[in-house]
Amino acid sequence: MWGMKSKIMRWVGHVACMGTRRDAYTVLVTRPEQKKPLGRPRQRWEDDIKIDLQKTGWGGTDCFN
Repeated sequence: MWGMKSKIMRWVGHVACMGTRRDAYTVLVTRPEQKKPLGRPRQRWEDDIKIDLQKTGWGGTDCFN
């Protein structure tokens, strides 16, 4: 499980530093324009990444505004 999280965090860091002109960065930071579903908000994969980064002690979440 930790190996997969490590690969995902490495990919997110790589994409976050690419810049705004790359498609992968746009997919990472944009939100789809749809109606909100009823009920409790589902946890997104971005939230999992932020939690994992906080657990490791890395405070540089500036890329995820």
